[in-house]
Amino acid sequence: MVMLIIAYEVAMISFIDDMPITTGSRKIDIIIPSVIVALLSCSPDVSFLSKFSIIGLLALALSFIVIVWQGLVENGLTGFQSTMNLWPRNLTDASSWFGVVVFGYGIVPFILNFHESMKTPKHIGLAMRMGLILVFFAYIVISSGVRILFSPSHSFDGDVLQALPTNSWLALIVRLLMTFVVAMTAPLIVVPCGEMVEGKLGIGVGEVRKRIAVRVLLCVSCTGLAEYAPGFVHIVSFIGCFCVSIVGFVLPPLFCIQLTYNTRKESMAKMDFISCCDVGALAIGIISTALTSTMTFGEMRRSQQ
Repeated sequence: MVMLIIAYEVAMISFIDDMPITTGSRKIDIIIPSVIVALLSCSPDVSFLSKFSIIGLLALALSFIVIVWQGLVENGLTGFQSTMNLWPRNLTDASSWFGVVVFGYGIVPFILNFHESMKTPKHIGLAMRMGLILVFFAYIVISSGVRILFSPSHSFDGDVLQALPTNSWLALIVRLLMTFVVAMTAPLIVVPCGEMVEGKLGIGVGEVRKRIAVRVLLCVSCTGLAEYAPGFVHIVSFIGCFCVSIVGFVLPPLFCIQLTYNTRKESMAKMDFISCCDVGALAIGIISTALTSTMTFGEMRRSQQ
């Protein structure tokens, strides 16, 4: 969760950097949205922030409409008339792609929260399948379509907002909306992360000042780390390769192996097919996590040099 908060902070920095109304200092520019995040995180009830989700969806829709319009103005349909290779150029690019994909589809860390908040929790399987199918088709159309549309004029080494002109008032509105949405969404991550820290420190519900201090310190620490972090795409890719990959590909088969061992200790002399699949999945998860995390971390370091 800490890495996710840092990613949110890096996203706000990247949005603000391309605005024509900055102060000229990244440290000063990030203070205002970070203060908003810290203040909202100290609220006794942050459930009201869920009402801003529709604004976030509208902001995302507006962003891609503006981006597609900008691509059509610059290149027309030239990109669709040419042949281009969308496959990763090397293992490093493949690792970055893997991290972004795992981050985008990483529902494992949040599925229990979704299950608890559902009116009919028994439909969690159907809801997850439908959601992932919709996200899959949306990602395919948006990512590949925008990449092909801008292929004659942009290479997209970072996020897609690089395609927007910095002197356009419409692009400015899009960046302001995206910054606003991230600032409203980040407290939904800060609060549960802070509650975990409070529980480890033995801070009770009634100790309001200590709880506020923990959350403010968490926001300040993540803001400071975000200042020295690489671009948003790099940090998201690393989170996907390392954090989400461990939670999604390493821990589930490991827990299955442990559960099988604890329930069938007397019959574990010979492994069955399911146990072999669990061991294989664990091996694949460890190898993919280690390999992609190493490659992505190396790319992060090179991007800062």
